[in-house]
Amino acid sequence: MAPVTEHNPYRLSRVWTPRHYDLTLQVDPDVDPYTGHVRIDGDVHEPTAVLEVHAVDLAISSAIATFAGTRVTLTPRPRSEHGVVELHADAPMPAGPFALDLDFSGALRRDLDGLYLSTYRDADGTTHRIATTQFESTGARKAFPCFDEPDAKATFAVTLEIPSHLEAYSNYPVTERTTIAPGTDRWRFAPTMTMSTYLLAMVIGRFVATEPVFHRDVPIRVVHVPGKEQLTAFALEVAQHALAFFEDYFAIAYPAPKVDLLAIPDFAAGAMENLGAITFRETALLVDRDNAAQVDLERVADVVCHELAHMWFGDLVTMRWWNGIWLNEAFATFMEVTAVDAFRPEWRRWEAFAIGRLAAMGIDALPSTRPIEYTVRAPEDAEDMFDLLTYEKGASILRMASEHLGPEVFRDGVRRYLRAHAYGNAETQDLWAALGEASGTDVGAMMDTWVFQGGHPLVSVDPLPDGVRLAQTPFRLLAADDDPIGAIGSLWHVPIALRSLVDGERRVLLDQPEMSAEVGPAPVVVNAHGEGVFRARYAQQLLAQLAESFGQLETLERFNLIADAWALTQSGAAPLEDFLGLAERLRDERDPNILGIGQAALGLLERIAEPSEITHVRALAASVFGPVLDYFGTEARPTDTPQDRTARAIAYDVLGDIAEDPDVRQHARERFREEMSGIGGPSADLVAAVLGVVARFGDESDFAFMLDRYRHPRNPQDEQRHLFALAEFRQPALGRRVLDLAMSEVRTQDAPFLINRVIANPALQNQAIDFLFARFDEMLARFPLNTIDRMLQSIALVIGPTTYQRAGEIVRFLEEHPIPAGKRVLAQTLERYQVNLRLRARYAGRLTSQLA
Repeated sequence: MAPVTEHNPYRLSRVWTPRHYDLTLQVDPDVDPYTGHVRIDGDVHEPTAVLEVHAVDLAISSAIATFAGTRVTLTPRPRSEHGVVELHADAPMPAGPFALDLDFSGALRRDLDGLYLSTYRDADGTTHRIATTQFESTGARKAFPCFDEPDAKATFAVTLEIPSHLEAYSNYPVTERTTIAPGTDRWRFAPTMTMSTYLLAMVIGRFVATEPVFHRDVPIRVVHVPGKEQLTAFALEVAQHALAFFEDYFAIAYPAPKVDLLAIPDFAAGAMENLGAITFRETALLVDRDNAAQVDLERVADVVCHELAHMWFGDLVTMRWWNGIWLNEAFATFMEVTAVDAFRPEWRRWEAFAIGRLAAMGIDALPSTRPIEYTVRAPEDAEDMFDLLTYEKGASILRMASEHLGPEVFRDGVRRYLRAHAYGNAETQDLWAALGEASGTDVGAMMDTWVFQGGHPLVSVDPLPDGVRLAQTPFRLLAADDDPIGAIGSLWHVPIALRSLVDGERRVLLDQPEMSAEVGPAPVVVNAHGEGVFRARYAQQLLAQLAESFGQLETLERFNLIADAWALTQSGAAPLEDFLGLAERLRDERDPNILGIGQAALGLLERIAEPSEITHVRALAASVFGPVLDYFGTEARPTDTPQDRTARAIAYDVLGDIAEDPDVRQHARERFREEMSGIGGPSADLVAAVLGVVARFGDESDFAFMLDRYRHPRNPQDEQRHLFALAEFRQPALGRRVLDLAMSEVRTQDAPFLINRVIANPALQNQAIDFLFARFDEMLARFPLNTIDRMLQSIALVIGPTTYQRAGEIVRFLEEHPIPAGKRVLAQTLERYQVNLRLRARYAGRLTSQLA
């Protein structure tokens, strides 16, 4: 890694560093601009006539430095387009303590970054405006002048002067609220602990806070817009559990005096770990505990635990620079699942996490993958790191390391790491050192092969008389001889657990191209218990034995066997017949995650099928998922496990959509009519599936009901479900209405994902692509920049008989219209598109012989 001191036009000179900020903002969400004053106490490390600060789209009207009793007026001069402002003095200032006073003004932003504007309508239809913040990774400089780098930690004392009818929230508790003029109140907040600028938060608007619940003496509240009080209890319960769990796991007390969980109507991400004032999308925090779908409860529990884990991993100990963001996000993801698994063991969250790992591995097998950690120079480089590779792959290798070292040894290493770097900054090697001290092994030698190169291995398994031969090669979804390899690496230290279903289990470390391993009699599972981050390709003899013993495998072992077979089919490394042979076993499967792989595979086969072949895909879907739904039934049962609830919905969706089962379609229509009448309706877990089935075969009256329900929802999840169901209608006129809605009344946090779903709709793809081409510049101007790449991800699904010919046209358009952020994600989307087009080329027109 390049040292921090290397010249970088995006970074500030280390000639000075901050210690404390006194920040005062005068903000009225109904008025622009806002004004502010910041006093930064810091230290000048060598005589200088120039101080640098970060400031973007801010007007600095006054700059004064005070040192040794002398006040010096400074002249602001933007250094470059990189958000650096130079403050020039007439003569050098001496080394030592100093204070920097800056007056400034700025406009509330509309891009959900920095200090930005959010709105909501109350029950009477009145629109209310909110001023709120999102500072990660480089948004603080868009709100006030500062030293906006993660290792420039300081304390912050915030004062907000706002209209008297509004409420204000920040990281630490309010110490004083006074009226300073008619209609204006001043809110002072206690100084924070030492932390990075990106963790500062300020929220101003009409909000309601719940009565606090407590963990020890730490109050926990949910803050929300009026009228949503009934949706707060579950998040409070989760947060209480999480604080107790993390304090025990880390053996360090929660580092702030309060926890406010704030639901923000407009929010580009899922949530943000501001110390003591965590902000969320409403769907990630507010939920009806007694009437929610299982997936909605899991979503809220996951996100709340993830953000609270950050209070230690990220806030207390922070990466030194953005190349180490995985230290924050991967660990928060790992701890999120660990904490939720302890909160509700019956949810089996580590099994469900395999879906996230699978999605990350799908990206990691493409040439445009990246190492988990790489050099970051520009702010947009940091933005590219907020992806599945940082979160899910990062968490997966931590889980793998934990299982390899032993969970208690791993925890002890984590405690060492946090104690050593509390209130400071750290790098990846600091974590390896702490884990090495706890385990007595060279952890870095193994883990560096996973962090500093992209990709993951394909482990080939061949039988030997007393065990198996293991060989590793890089796994590539684009595996032709002339395909680029890109960032995919070449040799990993792979912890492998081997299990004989007859007798015996052992662990080995495959740190060379191949090795032999003794294990008990066949059948033998490689990646026993399913925690390894690699694909497995079994010799035909071994694969057949495992297929026959499918029911004896553990859940994650079955998951990996099916997932690896489908990935090998997609790459061309194995025939479709291998996957289809295993897919037949899904008739007796009850785990929703494993069924989800079958659902995704059948969905792709349906998309590539020629019209004459579609009946065979439908027949396969019916034969596999019909018995599953017969087992669960279409109605919720008191004996349902959490997995049953989700598995029923998957089977229902496959049968109602791909199989076009008339009984399921009729059932969906009946439950939808009950919903429309206000009497009855589908169970919470079936709502999304019912809406999807109705929409795919629905008419304008169905569309009108869903649109009205989106505009007048019962809760945030209800709003999202009905909005996204609108994208499932097949009529072009309705498709046009949905696209127009995305460019008008739909919140900019949701509109890109709505367009994504319309592009994915096989019946509307040509229309959606034409709309994208015609309105692309408007989309770039309207939507948050970090959502454009996500909007385009469904382009990889434009592979149907009437749309796949547009691939060249689509690629050319995107080459000629570069996006300002997310270029790597877009490159991955286009490579995934190539994978899907190759799958079509191999099997479209041949599916009858494969499936009949």
